[in-house]
Amino acid sequence: MTITLRKVLNGLCVTAAATVLLAATAAAQKMPQTTKEKIKGAATVTTQQLKGTVTFLEGNDLVVRMSSGEIREFHIPDSRKFIIDGREVSVHDLKVGTKLKATITTTTTSVTDRTTTVLTGRVWFVAGNTVILTLPNNENRQYKVKDSYKFIVDGKQASVFDLRKGMTVNAEKIVEEPKTEIASNTVVTGQAPPPEVVAEAAPAPAPEPAKAAPTPEPAPTPAPEPAPAPEPQMPPTASPLPLIGMLGFLFTGASIALNKLRRH
Repeated sequence: MTITLRKVLNGLCVTAAATVLLAATAAAQKMPQTTKEKIKGAATVTTQQLKGTVTFLEGNDLVVRMSSGEIREFHIPDSRKFIIDGREVSVHDLKVGTKLKATITTTTTSVTDRTTTVLTGRVWFVAGNTVILTLPNNENRQYKVKDSYKFIVDGKQASVFDLRKGMTVNAEKIVEEPKTEIASNTVVTGQAPPPEVVAEAAPAPAPEPAKAAPTPEPAPTPAPEPAPAPEPQMPPTASPLPLIGMLGFLFTGASIALNKLRRH
């Protein structure tokens, strides 16, 4: 008796569990089913080139003088690679004076995210464009639909204005969200500055050979001094006798004059 009762109870438990599982599965199948898809439109590709020269760098920060003369500062991650003279380097390998050329390729794609929800429900309330449906799990949900939206009622299309309380409807809700996806690819190439040329020390000049002492030139012969002009000389007289005679004549005349003075 005990064994028979236990078997009956076990059978009832299994049946109840199966019933609950089937009900849950059916409810899950009738609940709104939502699918999402991404619809891509045509892509637009643009290319831009930037040129500049490195004027300062410290760590991951880079200052570049653009070809337009504008000064721009960039923070470069370690993952960014540069192709300098055909060799791949990081920002830490750049030098002041490096000429850079960045080619930026931008791909712009229009994308529509479409969400489609298929549901079955019973009209609980309807007024104008607003309808409230009771879902299979007895949850009420409110929807606001467009005039052009069509429900399926007994296999036929019906607008929101055709709905009545208690009708069972099938509905498909589609929500589209347009957006734009932008993908950018940047390739930076460049040319390193020429290496600095270190001037070599010029060799010391070879000592010049000692030059022989120059032979002293003979002193120039002084020009002869001009001969002194001869002093004027009295012409020589032929004889001193005429002078003596003249003196005698003078003395005689003086004596006669004295004698006349005495007489007077």
